[in-house]
Amino acid sequence: MKKIEHIGIAVKDLTQATDLYEKLLGVPSYKTEVVESEGVNTAFFKVGNNKV
Repeated sequence: MKKIEHIGIAVKDLTQATDLYEKLLGVPSYKTEVVESEGVNTAFFKVGNNKV
C-alpha cells in the first residue's frame, strides 16, 4: 500500500467534534461535505500528507 486516501471517524455531533479536532490537530477543517447517499455530514482536516 502506497497511500491511505483518508481516515474517517464517526461522531454524534460534527460541530463539537470539529472544534475538538481543530484544537487537537492545530489546524482548521479545510472542507465540509454532505454525502447524501450515506446520510452523513463530513469535515476534513489535513495532517501532513494525510486527511482525517
